[in-house]
Amino acid sequence: MTFRLTVAPEPEDERPAYRVKISQSINLVDIPAYRPRGIAVVEYHPEKPWDVRIVTRPTPEWSRRAEEAEIDSAPESTLVRDPDGGTGAWCLLVLVGLLAGAALVVLVFRGELFVSGDAGDGPAKPSSASRTFSTSTTVSGPSSSLLTFGRMRVTAMELEARVDSAYVTAITIEDHRMAVRGDSALPPAETVHLQSLPYELFPGLVREARTTLGVREPESWRIDVTPGTGGGVGPRVRVTVSGEEGTAHLDADAAGRVTDRRAVEVS
Repeated sequence: MTFRLTVAPEPEDERPAYRVKISQSINLVDIPAYRPRGIAVVEYHPEKPWDVRIVTRPTPEWSRRAEEAEIDSAPESTLVRDPDGGTGAWCLLVLVGLLAGAALVVLVFRGELFVSGDAGDGPAKPSSASRTFSTSTTVSGPSSSLLTFGRMRVTAMELEARVDSAYVTAITIEDHRMAVRGDSALPPAETVHLQSLPYELFPGLVREARTTLGVREPESWRIDVTPGTGGGVGPRVRVTVSGEEGTAHLDADAAGRVTDRRAVEVS
């Protein structure tokens, strides 16, 4: 979908509001949330203002700020473009919370999302057909470990674009590989939202698992993220490490806080 936004950076950025045009995949069931002249939360690159991405599931604090915000549309003359003419790679240089800013949605989506004909026909209804999907990617090259700061989130964004959905039922992360699978028939409450996870905290959880669970020389590690069990419980994050001594794991919540440990049993 194509969005035309007015981006209002945080005051400390000392940058006036500006306009930008972006393309981003949005789940069809979320379309009603992006109404014309509505307020949304975005991530943006301070040094590349054309690099803007709508946050589909912002934190409660940013959701509250968006609901209370009053933003005027910036003039067309402030429109910024990518000087290279492409979208480029999305790189997070600092934590998402420091990059987020409020944005005024001026034009939400292109006309082809609507039924052609008279205006009274109304918007097209999304297909109700369900589908299951799975995909993975292997990261290679210099500093290719997914423990490198920012690499997990960038990879998650790539997988989200590939499956055309941010809602998945399982995420697996290894040193050089990330995989997701999902089922579009499931409600959001029974899934994990790819961009809601604290990927920047995951390397610390891996370090803790490798050094505190009795595996002296870990040979491998893996992160598994699955939906919570309901009742407001968020996703479960499990970090598993394996070595000569055996296998151990720790569990964490959606905020990256350790909730349980299972160390190697000493015989």
